[in-house]
Parts: sequence; C-alpha cells; structure tokens
Amino acid sequence: MEVWQLDHPTYGLIEVRQGFDAEFRELYDDWPGDTTENGVWLPADAPIWARARTWIKNPPRRLEISVDGEMQHRYESLESARVPLFGQGKPELTVMTGLGTDRAKPHLKITMSPFKELLQIEFREGPTIVEFEPPAGSRGERRHEMMQSSTFRRTAIPMAEGLSKGGFALLALLLAPVFARVIAWIAGLLPDWELPEIHPPQVELPVPELPQVELPLPNWSFPDIDLPEMPAWVQWLAEYAEIWLPVVMGIAVGIIALRNHRKSEQQKAQWKSQEPAHEEPAQEAPPREET
Repeated sequence: MEVWQLDHPTYGLIEVRQGFDAEFRELYDDWPGDTTENGVWLPADAPIWARARTWIKNPPRRLEISVDGEMQHRYESLESARVPLFGQGKPELTVMTGLGTDRAKPHLKITMSPFKELLQIEFREGPTIVEFEPPAGSRGERRHEMMQSSTFRRTAIPMAEGLSKGGFALLALLLAPVFARVIAWIAGLLPDWELPEIHPPQVELPVPELPQVELPLPNWSFPDIDLPEMPAWVQWLAEYAEIWLPVVMGIAVGIIALRNHRKSEQQKAQWKSQEPAHEEPAQEAPPREET
C-alpha cells in the first residue's frame, strides 16, 4: 500500500492511501471491496512492458482520502482528476469523476499514469498549490527525483506527458505515406473484380401538394471585396489542427507545471515560517544564600 501525506497547518494531516482490497481489509474489517486476491507492486524502475503486464493482471486498486484521521472519500477506480478534500465519509466505494469540484474550496488534484500508478498529488484551495511528498520507493518518487534533478526535466517531463496525447496523431501523419503505398501494393495484387449491379425496386408514394407561399425578400447587394489568398501555412494549420493542438497543449502543460512547483515551494516555506518556534524552558537561577 502507498500512503501519501501532507501536514496542513489548518486542516491537519491529509492522507491518501492507494492499495488493493486485501490490503485495506487489514485496516478495516468492513471494507466494501469485492476482491479477495492481492496484487503485485513493482519497483519504481520496472520496465514499461512489465508495468503494462502487471496492470492487466492485477486486481483493481482503490483510493482512500482521510483528513486528521477521519475518512472522507473511498474510490473504486483511479483516474487523473480533481476531487474534493472533504466529503460525507460514506463507507461505500464511489467512482472518481472529478465533475463539479469547486476549485475555490479545498480539493486534491491527482495525476495518474496510463498504468494507474499514482504520480503526483497537489493540495489546492483557490490560488494555493502545495505538492505532496511521494512515498519512498514509489513510482511517484522516481518521477519526483527525475524532475528535481534539473529545471529542464521539471518542464520537459510534464510536457512529454502532454505531448503523449497527440502521439498517435503524429505517428499517423508520419506513417500515412507508408500505409498508402502498402495499400496500393496490395490492391495491385488483387484481381480486378466487377461487382454485379443491384437495382432496388422503386416505390412511388403519393406526395401531397402543399400550397406555396412566396414571401418578399430584401434585395441586398454586397460589395465585391477581393480578399488575399490564404497562406499555405494557415491552410496546413487548419487541416491538421488535431495534430498541432496537442503539441501546443503539451508545451503549455510543462510551463504551468513549472510555475505550480514554484508556488508550492513558496507555500511550504511560508507554512514553515509560521510554525511556532520550540524554545527550551529557561533555567531558574539558584537561590541566594542569606548572610
């Protein structure tokens, strides 16, 4: 089980637990999950093929959010979404949708990998953004360490994650000429078949004759404006918007992630400066001897 924690100066300890039903049953006797088998946790440096195979074979992972020791939410599936921090504390498992989350109120922004691995959690309340520290040995810790190694990686990793959404479109654009030649080659090997003509029966249905009403229409004349021809690069952008738009979005995601990290570090430093200093009690002076 993975446990993500953030000590908030007002709300207390915020905990997010991710695990399988068998692991949660060790904590709660009345856990509502319906699976009994335990899943496999891979090391953070596991190759992508092993992560994909384990994700397919593993039972579903669950998520629980608690604040100051009180359960707030339990989710039956893991998705990248914004979820409210405080809830009704119902014991049943619900679907994580993130719809209708008020961004002005305390909530969590959860980032998952395609293999349902918890990568990042951010506490948010209006303009406040604070990142959780990932647990040791988790996939989130590996991602965090890579992003902390340099400013370039902190921007490039979220940017690459955003670009992955348009990866299939870029791949299709690059491989389209190859596919076209393969299909043309296969079509040349097939015999020239002629399909028989099919003549469906024609049925004439009676159509009622409706009265025609001619309304007076204004006779507007617009000036003939000779507009310049659209540049070729504008035509390309209009034709391949589904390809370049994810690229632009990926770049924006990287820039926003870098800005949010700086805001998180500033907020943590502010919380730390507001903590009361622990002063050692002053030692009493020994009593004077009367002369």
